[in-house]
Amino acid sequence: MASTKFYDRKVNVTLPDTQVRLQSALELELSGKFQFCESLKWDEYGLAVTIPATNLRDFFAVLKDGAKFKFNMLVDLTAVDWMDEKENRFEVVYQLLSLTHMHRLCVKVGVSEKSLEIESVRPLWDSAWFMEREVFDLFGIKFAGNGDMRRILMYDEFVGHPLRKDYPVRAKQPRIPLRVPELRNTSADMKKDQLVSLPARRGTSAKPQNVPTE
Repeated sequence: MASTKFYDRKVNVTLPDTQVRLQSALELELSGKFQFCESLKWDEYGLAVTIPATNLRDFFAVLKDGAKFKFNMLVDLTAVDWMDEKENRFEVVYQLLSLTHMHRLCVKVGVSEKSLEIESVRPLWDSAWFMEREVFDLFGIKFAGNGDMRRILMYDEFVGHPLRKDYPVRAKQPRIPLRVPELRNTSADMKKDQLVSLPARRGTSAKPQNVPTE
């Protein structure tokens, strides 16, 4: 049954009991290290927090291993480009799930356009490996400690990051040579045995015929 405690008093949303317990644990054990988001979009669960990029991995380590949190699953990791709307142009967004307590948390981290680098959470959740690579590929944000900061969707010679709001819509990319040379179609060299038709049905005068292949 849902609790009557509200996460954001500006928005009339009642949280499930699991989320209320999570809110209390956050306020008790991580007080001063985060802020609850003012706007509430995720009505069913409602808990979203922002944290600074400094000591990011330590904060997430508590969320993963703390007895009251046990966020053992990184569901998603993506980014948002807030060009000209926020002090930190970029925001990396983490969606966490605890399979132990069945509660969820959205964590947002602002990233300066000047630095464009934050700590990787791959040492905590290995699934962050390819998610962080995707954010790097599409937004240009690097993750220190990932160990494999390569593009994952675009090719290596691709110039720019296509999900940035200032990426030119009609941008042309440099032409590159084929990585694997085109090969001759060898299907014509395949040996084709003679095809044989099935016996005719009863009551017909048709006889089985050998059907040439060419």
